[in-house]
Amino acid sequence: MMIAYQRAQRGQKAITEEDLKSALINKPPGTPELTIMSFKNAEHGTTLGAMSASHSNALSKVDIPAFDWPMAEFPKYKYPLDHFESLNKGQDEKCLAQIEDLLDKYEKKNMPVAGIAVEPIQSDCTTEASADFFQGLQGITNRRGIYLMFDESRTGCGATGRFWCHEHFCLPCHVDAVVFGGKCQLAGFFHSLDLR
Repeated sequence: MMIAYQRAQRGQKAITEEDLKSALINKPPGTPELTIMSFKNAEHGTTLGAMSASHSNALSKVDIPAFDWPMAEFPKYKYPLDHFESLNKGQDEKCLAQIEDLLDKYEKKNMPVAGIAVEPIQSDCTTEASADFFQGLQGITNRRGIYLMFDESRTGCGATGRFWCHEHFCLPCHVDAVVFGGKCQLAGFFHSLDLR
């Protein structure tokens, strides 16, 4: 997501000698200050980048350096859903507004968000969000020219009645990326041509 984001920012300009030299010493412009947004209670894995996007198990993060990446609230619904429709819709709207605010905040810090990582159902606390929320989230990423990645490690391969859980959300266009593992008994990813 970060490479595709930078490629879009660069436009037709080629990678420069300065980009190459600075990348080798972990400095801009070759190593830009980019971020990935994730959600409170998310679990994306245990590599350095994935841990910076995970917020569910404090013990696995203690003593490990982390990137300054934004973390948004994930909707918290009241059940039964049909009794609390208005309240839950308000949760969607509140969380989507916070996402927009965080995107603006990190843009102002000169640390733009290149993509958003989200679990269709949060694996560590089994929290789910509505199709409206995910449609709104995709609308934000499309409008802002950033990427949306679904982490289907625990929800893919038919675990929710569809091969991929995000298929339940009737998204207006294809997702940018899907990562999977766990329940699938193998790990991998697929993505849009934009991320090639």
